[in-house]
Amino acid sequence: MFGCHQKKKESYTIDEIHSLHKRIDSISEDSVYPLLKNLERAHLSLPSYPDSLRAENNYLLGRYFQKRRELDSAALYFYNAIDMVKDSMTREREGYYFMEAFDTQYDLGLYGNCFPISEKFKSILNPDDQYYWLSLAHYWEERVYLLKKDYDNALAASKERVAIARTKDTLNLPEALIGQADILYYNFGRKEEAFSILESLIEKEDDWVPVSKRRIYTNYGVYKYFDGDYQAAFQLYLKALENAKLVSGKEKVSGIGNCYNNIAEVLLDLKQYDGARKYLDSTRLLGLKNLRKNIQKSLLNYELRLALENTRSSSVVREIQQEISDHQDELYRLQIESELLDLTKANEREKVLLKEKQASEIRTLKLQNRSILLLISIGLLSIIGFLFYQSRKLKFEKQSLQNQQRLLRSQMNPHFTFNTLYAIQNQIKKAPDEATQYLLKFSRLLRLFLENSMGDYIALEKEIDSLKKYMDLQLMRTPVPFEYEIHYINMEEDELLFIPPMLLQPFVENSIEHGFSGIDYTGKIDITLTLEGKFIACSIEDNGKGLIDSEKEQKDSASIRLISNFLKKSTKKDLKITDKNTINPQEHGLLIRFLIPFKLTEHD
Repeated sequence: MFGCHQKKKESYTIDEIHSLHKRIDSISEDSVYPLLKNLERAHLSLPSYPDSLRAENNYLLGRYFQKRRELDSAALYFYNAIDMVKDSMTREREGYYFMEAFDTQYDLGLYGNCFPISEKFKSILNPDDQYYWLSLAHYWEERVYLLKKDYDNALAASKERVAIARTKDTLNLPEALIGQADILYYNFGRKEEAFSILESLIEKEDDWVPVSKRRIYTNYGVYKYFDGDYQAAFQLYLKALENAKLVSGKEKVSGIGNCYNNIAEVLLDLKQYDGARKYLDSTRLLGLKNLRKNIQKSLLNYELRLALENTRSSSVVREIQQEISDHQDELYRLQIESELLDLTKANEREKVLLKEKQASEIRTLKLQNRSILLLISIGLLSIIGFLFYQSRKLKFEKQSLQNQQRLLRSQMNPHFTFNTLYAIQNQIKKAPDEATQYLLKFSRLLRLFLENSMGDYIALEKEIDSLKKYMDLQLMRTPVPFEYEIHYINMEEDELLFIPPMLLQPFVENSIEHGFSGIDYTGKIDITLTLEGKFIACSIEDNGKGLIDSEKEQKDSASIRLISNFLKKSTKKDLKITDKNTINPQEHGLLIRFLIPFKLTEHD
């Protein structure tokens, strides 16, 4: 009723618009967009309405599209919202405008757009009163610099964040210093400085909350573990465990489980197998279902390692392997039970509909006094319908198989295969050992492509492995050098996810064969995979010639047409190919974005 009432009203006062904005979460989702657009057109375009109302309206529109995972539209409205914040941040709410604007650009992989947002945000903040937001802006920049492997600027941003935390935001000082220590240790190899930072935090541990102390001791333990000082790592992990048990909230169980696993790993390296078994049993007692997936995986791997190192009996190892298999089977069984329940309900509904249909047919037969003739007719129609259904089903399966075969042929196209074999022939004459390695890699790639093409869904890890091998082989063959990187956001490469095979390679092939053709600089391919709800958002970016010179090749690619059609049907979203030159004249190359459906098991 609320949403319908708002549609009928033709004008609003400023106070009424304020009230609507505050109550937007209580309005039905279907009514939100029409209401906000109506306010934008009929009222907020008038000079008499303040910019703060316009900014809030754009922010709420951005949130609407963000919930629908339409990030391009969300980014536009969030940008409009921050554009209306002029010289200073007068309301805490405006900080969220900038936060969402930054995060949306980051999720889209448009890292170059992130810095203008953070720079404007810093310029309007009062460092004396709004130090939390200023620290957050430096943290945003630190994240982007690390992703771009610009470690010097990442460290500089981290130092700014630490300086603010030391003087004004001491509650967040541990997190800021831990981040700085990680950069020094992992990216600069300045281990002693990283150790010193964490030791200074330990000296004042009474000032910190348990979750911060757990992170301090865990990170320090990891440093010591990587340095081979297992005894020190063991003691630090024990301290981390003490504090993990004091944490409250939903992350408590996973935090404790992670500490148990870390301690068990150290004890395995120290050959203290009884102790390792005790801590692994403690992790298991927490309940596998209560732990994050990465902690579950570590537990099962450490248990298998313990069985392999602590016994020569193959039966014990088989028992552990069987347990891992049973765990996967249990997940599969639960999924099957859920599907069977849905199928049973569907069958019951179909039976009801079938009975109603039969009753209706009998009544019709009685009224028309032609029961026998109609029964025969219905039988014939049923047979024809069944045969028609089977014919359509076989046709669809055949078309699906043909599509897979076409896509496979497009991956291993004759041009690439001929050039590869020709290159191997030349290498045999010049360098037989290198030719052998080249031929071995080529044969492995062929086998991977053939294996991957056999299933509807394959493990993400296998798909990425075949893609890497393909690019490595191309590096050996093509005259133009190029680099590639694969980034993961909200996920890991070995995440237990299954995706349709052979979706990424045709785009990478276009970049190498067409985008890099004739360039006089080193090519670069960046692939970013982001776990977003029911899909994996994929962006493939290169610095090649762009659409200006390769538009025809893009349009003529049969594999890309097949992929585009498949993605449109499975995700309801179009494949987006953008020439970066149209966004920024200083850049060149292509940016390709699309959503990939995934399943949690191969047979889901």
